[in-house]
Amino acid sequence: MTGQREDDRLLKDALRAVAEDDEMLAASPHVRERLLAEVHAIARPRWTRMRMLQLAAAAILFIAIALPAWYSARRSSVATRDDAGADVRASVREEATEFFPLAYSNVPAPDGYVVRMQVPRATLESFGVAEFASPDDRAATVAADVFVGVDGLARAVRFVREVRVSQ
Repeated sequence: MTGQREDDRLLKDALRAVAEDDEMLAASPHVRERLLAEVHAIARPRWTRMRMLQLAAAAILFIAIALPAWYSARRSSVATRDDAGADVRASVREEATEFFPLAYSNVPAPDGYVVRMQVPRATLESFGVAEFASPDDRAATVAADVFVGVDGLARAVRFVREVRVSQ
């Protein structure tokens, strides 16, 4: 045991001597200031890049929020002219059928998304809803919302028409 205590004391003395030597070898204040200035000069472009990236991310986020809001506010009110030439405010309302399952949609789809597309008018007849089309509308296509599973398979379809309501 005494040998171990002696070793511990010798180690403590050696470490104390090293610490005293380190205190004497400190850099001068002039060298310290130059080193700090060099470190700051190296870090400044990184700080500038990070600040620019933060500003760009904020701008993208602002545009991602503001643009759809602006677009929907602009689209919600449509101005049309009647035969007399006076301005009439009209709002557009959508009417839709129920979703019709597609023939090969027997595979379960726990999640998915809806895609709006134009389909031939004859498609209405194949689902038995030919009367859903507006008699005034002679377009060759009609709007349809198609439910697509995450696997990319179309599962169901519903047909959509716009109805203008004068206010």
